[in-house]
Amino acid sequence: MNPPNFSKSQIIIIGIVGLIILFFVLVFLGIVPGLQKNGLNRPKEVELDFWGIENESVMREMINSYSSANPNAKIRYQQFDETDYEKILINAFAGGKGPDVFMIKNNWLIKHYDKISPALEAQFSLTQLRSLFPKVVETHFSADNTIYALPLHLDSLAFIYNKESFDSKGIALPPKTWSDFQRIIPKLREFDLSGRLIKTAGAIGGSEKSVDKAADLLSLIMLQNGVKMIDEQSGRATFSEKGLTPLNFYLQFGNPGSIYYTWNDNLRSSLDNFSQETNAAIFNYASAIKTVKSKNPFIDIGVAPMLQFNPEKPINYADYWGLAVSKQSKNPESGWNFIISLTTNQQISEQYLQLSGRPPALRTLIQKYSNDPDIGVFTQQALTAESWFQPDDNEVRNIFSSMIESILSGRLTPKEAIEEAENKINSL
Repeated sequence: MNPPNFSKSQIIIIGIVGLIILFFVLVFLGIVPGLQKNGLNRPKEVELDFWGIENESVMREMINSYSSANPNAKIRYQQFDETDYEKILINAFAGGKGPDVFMIKNNWLIKHYDKISPALEAQFSLTQLRSLFPKVVETHFSADNTIYALPLHLDSLAFIYNKESFDSKGIALPPKTWSDFQRIIPKLREFDLSGRLIKTAGAIGGSEKSVDKAADLLSLIMLQNGVKMIDEQSGRATFSEKGLTPLNFYLQFGNPGSIYYTWNDNLRSSLDNFSQETNAAIFNYASAIKTVKSKNPFIDIGVAPMLQFNPEKPINYADYWGLAVSKQSKNPESGWNFIISLTTNQQISEQYLQLSGRPPALRTLIQKYSNDPDIGVFTQQALTAESWFQPDDNEVRNIFSSMIESILSGRLTPKEAIEEAENKINSL
């Protein structure tokens, strides 16, 4: 069979058609980048290393939700124990092997801002931050109109009590103010024949040695009394003068000579005492409830708003984690896209709430869950929560705890101890 005879014009047309087909094949394969912007090429795959303290199964579900809408993103999550996490993180950054995205505590910005690649205003603005989250988030995670992190949740100190203990003593409702609490102390506490305290009304008045979150509780009482913890201009601690009165208020609950005596530093851990139902109340976060329930699944726990000096103008104390992008990341824009999706997407944020049991930070979810029987109290308090900038939260906790111990032991007077604590914090 003889091959077909094509005219010169037909050969030219066939050649042009062949080149066009070849061109589109090469574009589809990514060899020719010319039409990538029109979506004819596959999006570039992005890999992000993500470190944090949250349960891996919880974060895996969150990552899967993000990946379903962003199939080009590959997120590798690594969970660390909260006790060692900060140290491991610092060492990794020092060696140039830090993650792209990492969890950051709400009071870590002062000591770690130089490790963070902040959000570009085009990606997420301060206006958006203010509209989506409570005021305290701007205080903790932004500086000089720059956003360094966004919150996953927002916890706060609350009054957590044993319903059975209150009912058995004829106390129908939990206290709302510190005066209310003082009035019920004689009803709730119990002494043995030798005068030894065997049942306590509340875990307050001791150091971190016996009272879980003692430093946070003392800080809150100072803030509720209008104490200016840090001078904004100098950045120095300034709580010693006006903080003496609230410090003495806190200490009275651990003073055997006080009519409001209900605790001492020789007792077991406050969480253990509460779990074993020898303590009627603790001042703690939502996260503490899980710990208590693990120790005693049958305890009947009630949660009430944190005690106030002035209920008309409540001041609460915040504790939470956020997400930040590392300066070492090669994909900071992708890192922020991931963070913004996890923290501002209501569906994903609500998924996190349901999986973790932590109170929400997103205003829309605060509104939705404000009456929730489990986290409603903590959720409502997010809108009035505060904290104070600390140069090193671990050191501040130790300094406050040592201050309390030195007074209880008689080594220092309250005035001497608070001045020493202030000097130690300023030396950080």
